[in-house]
Amino acid sequence: MRFITASVLVLYLLNSSATGGELANEVWIDGSSFYRSVPHKKMSTIYFEKWDFYVQQFLDDENYFVALQLDRNFDPLPKDDVLLPSLASVAALNSEQVVDQYLTFLERYGRTEGINYMILPDTSGLSKYEKEVISKARSKSPYYFLNSTFLSRDVPLSRKEFVGLDFENPKIWLANQGHNFNRVRKWSSRYANGKESDFTEALRNSRNVEFIPVYQLPKQLKKELVSRGTIAVDPSHTLPVTDREVVYLGDDTKFRDWISNYAKVYDTPKEGIQRIVDLRGQDNPFEVGDILLTSQIVSDRITQLVLPTNYEGIEIDLCKMLFGGADIKGRHSAGRMIDNHHYLTYSTGQWENLSHSYEKKLDSLSHFAISNYATPGLQVAVIRNGSLILERSYGYYSYDSTKRVLPETLYDLASLTKVMATLPAVAYLLDQGRLALEDSVGKHLPDFIGSNKSTITIKQLLAHQGGLKSYIPFWSMMMDGDRLDAFYYKTPEDEALDRRSYGYEPDPILLDTLKSYIIKSKLIENTTKYNYSDLGFMILHMIVERITKQPLDLFMREKFYDPMGLKSLSFNPISKGFIHEAITPTEYDHRFRDYQVWGEVHDRNAAVFGGVAGHAGLFSNATDVAKMMSMLLNGGIYEGRQYLSSKALDQFNVRYYKENRRGLGWDKKDGGNDSASKYASDGSFGHTGFTGTMVWADPAEDLIFVFLSNRIYPDANNWRLSEFNTRTKMHDAIYESIISSE
Repeated sequence: MRFITASVLVLYLLNSSATGGELANEVWIDGSSFYRSVPHKKMSTIYFEKWDFYVQQFLDDENYFVALQLDRNFDPLPKDDVLLPSLASVAALNSEQVVDQYLTFLERYGRTEGINYMILPDTSGLSKYEKEVISKARSKSPYYFLNSTFLSRDVPLSRKEFVGLDFENPKIWLANQGHNFNRVRKWSSRYANGKESDFTEALRNSRNVEFIPVYQLPKQLKKELVSRGTIAVDPSHTLPVTDREVVYLGDDTKFRDWISNYAKVYDTPKEGIQRIVDLRGQDNPFEVGDILLTSQIVSDRITQLVLPTNYEGIEIDLCKMLFGGADIKGRHSAGRMIDNHHYLTYSTGQWENLSHSYEKKLDSLSHFAISNYATPGLQVAVIRNGSLILERSYGYYSYDSTKRVLPETLYDLASLTKVMATLPAVAYLLDQGRLALEDSVGKHLPDFIGSNKSTITIKQLLAHQGGLKSYIPFWSMMMDGDRLDAFYYKTPEDEALDRRSYGYEPDPILLDTLKSYIIKSKLIENTTKYNYSDLGFMILHMIVERITKQPLDLFMREKFYDPMGLKSLSFNPISKGFIHEAITPTEYDHRFRDYQVWGEVHDRNAAVFGGVAGHAGLFSNATDVAKMMSMLLNGGIYEGRQYLSSKALDQFNVRYYKENRRGLGWDKKDGGNDSASKYASDGSFGHTGFTGTMVWADPAEDLIFVFLSNRIYPDANNWRLSEFNTRTKMHDAIYESIISSE
């Protein structure tokens, strides 16, 4: 036979059962007694009840057939370097297809290593699911996976006893190499009529089955085993881990590094901090309250993940299960299935089935845009299958290249505010029953009753279908020629020097004036026509604040941003403790503020409203935008908490009006001049922003793309980013890498 390492185990077997047929000149022989015998018969089937040091010689010798007894570990070669799942782990699989795939592998693996038959464990004391695996193995390969009930050491002592046996229920006798061997051959030869039984013939033929040799579990099957067969024993409901500090006791440095994406990691025990104890291939002391990583169930009183096998990169999947990004599906009487998949986790593009090409393409497109003055810098974040696979920063705050963009750098989101603040606020009130899509503006804003906007519905405002004008420059009302009206200078000295300070506190009188202008503003000529409008989201802003009796920024912070841990997502970031150096600058505003806008909203109308508006005003880094989008894509759930119902959110991702590509709040594809990739599905949704921002989610691919830039620095008339089509090309590159990897 082939050469194999000393740790590999292969066995040979013989059959000796006949029903009126001549036996083969072979008898199944007990391996231990056979080894001790000096005389021996070649081409015998040697049965090994357990691994012994001398088994290897029979694996390497083509003169013998080998039968190997499986125990509950279900690993025919426990001393080799191939880690196979135990019977409990195979039984934990909640997929008949994966069980079938694994049994196919196990047979091919056994044949490759020289095992002609595997004897299945006795079913007494096994669980229901373990018995199902034994039954499936028997039905799948009945002449390879043999029941232990076929084996018998009760060799007949006389010919009379032999003839009187029930040959309708065949037995395989385990005879030693001495008298019993020859005696049974003699009796069976005389008893037979020259024809083998079907059982004997099938057993003999099963040795010569053609198969594709396998030496290792295929990687995809390994991932399926872990994905579907990992058992969570969690008596105290410790999983998923939500602590931001953990102790890791183990030697797997890769796993430790991945844990650090989720929490601060200590290498020595600390009082009050959750311990993760790794028992895979190593011994570490543990106690009740720990989380164990094992390959066998240690105790039903201690939280543990029982892993069927191991593979390169398992640390990514293991962290997902521990920290709530992947379901734990393994069935076991001491375990429980855990639905985890709404926690954001971390992974790599390659692990989530993207080819390497997209990262290089994103790098190339970013460097081209920056070197050709489309934007001084940018951030990109990508989520795939619920995992953050890329967060990358490029370039600088400005073209003087003095301050690099970092992952924590904040950008002005511009119109992404519509879907990062106003849309979820409306969806929240929809869930609460405090607002309906068919409600009119007049129902919630009495001042609008009798105006040309009184009967416009919430749905029409969200879809830009209300006949509103695109834009009204409210900021111009604060101007007196090319200077501010004297009322808006903060001090007499500011007025004398025409010094316009950062930030504006909205005056109640001014806000009333602005509201009256919105109320009295004319509609477009064709009010049934789609017309993108900031005014609709200004009105939605008023409605949200009237119903909640809270400023929009405070409402969003209390209901979403703070509980979700989105520290960078904020209106008026300077007032929230951010310094200017943490925020990219935008335009030098010559028309209104007469200074470099930096740390306050670029949109002039939003500035007049005090930096908080329904159409603009939010700042963030790309990662926090991606996390907010993850919640909106995943049916309103984030980190195990339901923020919005999927029923409410589903209503926003629908086109309601002809010749209007938009849903409610969301932009969608129409096959024309789309911002999104040509590969994005029809069910995808997103938005863009004037400052050079974009977010897009695709349920069909479980994909989120975030792009932030300050392309309007120092001049808002810089349209190179759109001319180069940078955002769309990046989006295309991500989809193309998915396609190429498939």
